[in-house]
Amino acid sequence: MYKQEETRQQEIAAKKLEDQKILAQIEMEKKQVDYEEKKKAAQQNAQVKSQILKYEDELARKRMQAEHEAQRMRNQELVKMQEESAIRLEQIRRATEEQIQALRRKTEEEKAVIDRETDRQKAFAEAEAKAIEKRKSLDVTRRLLEDKFKAETEKWVQVINTTFEHIGGGVKTILTDQNKLVVAVGGVTALAAGIYTTREGARVVWGYVDRILGQPSLIRESSRGRYPWSGSFSRAMGTMTSKLKNGSNLGNNGNGFGDVILNPSLQKRVKQLANATANTKLHQAPFRNMLFYGPPGTGKTMAARELARKSGLDYALMTGGDVAPLGSQAVTKIHQLFDWAKKSNRGLLLFIDEADAFLCE
Repeated sequence: MYKQEETRQQEIAAKKLEDQKILAQIEMEKKQVDYEEKKKAAQQNAQVKSQILKYEDELARKRMQAEHEAQRMRNQELVKMQEESAIRLEQIRRATEEQIQALRRKTEEEKAVIDRETDRQKAFAEAEAKAIEKRKSLDVTRRLLEDKFKAETEKWVQVINTTFEHIGGGVKTILTDQNKLVVAVGGVTALAAGIYTTREGARVVWGYVDRILGQPSLIRESSRGRYPWSGSFSRAMGTMTSKLKNGSNLGNNGNGFGDVILNPSLQKRVKQLANATANTKLHQAPFRNMLFYGPPGTGKTMAARELARKSGLDYALMTGGDVAPLGSQAVTKIHQLFDWAKKSNRGLLLFIDEADAFLCE
């Protein structure tokens, strides 16, 4: 019985202890809840204070912006007033300056009128004085000229009378002597006939020489010269210059065509033609015909000229456009051209520029 009571007391004590623990835990949870609530309240208070400070700062900024805007408006109004004042001052200054200029111009105009009137009166007086002096001088000069003219007239009248007396005497002598008249008329006639015959004969002879030995009219350029004797020196100098130039260019670029610069393949072909032409001349075989074609200004004429020089031939240049205007005489002129070309001892390379002008017809 005693043990049961003791056990019961122990259970009651244990239960009491457990209740105390539960109460302590409840008290602790209550304190925790109070702490959390106080913390939340503190956070809310801090947030409210922060919002209040932010709102106050926003109000301060807006107030400052409003003050700045008001100050800016006041400054603008002040600047505008200053500009208007400056404009008014400038207008006043310009008006004053214009008035001064107007007064100055008016004064200068009045002065100019006075000066012109003074100059006019002065010039009138000087002109009147000069006119009086000139009239006096003219009277003296006129009298001197009249005296001189009278003396010269008398002198020339005497000379003319003397001349006509001599001429009249000579004519009278010729007319009275029939032999002298015949001799005079015959001499004048023979002199006129001699002059006319000499002039026409020289013209005919020169035309014949020019037609036989001269250069045809279709040739525009040639290394032979217009006459066989006229181009020897120039041809020799041209050949020497060409050789020197070709030699220097051959050492520089190896093409041997002076100032002519060609595409490598075309250069090789033209060199072959030059060598073939030189061999043709050496073996006195018939020459070949060559056609150079291309746009104007690409060096066809220059290449043909250098080709002739490198081959040791004379060259001549004609233009196809010169043939068409000849009409029926074209065939005769072309025959004369080829006859002239055959007379070249060195052989001649004839280059027909713009050949399509008459070959295509």
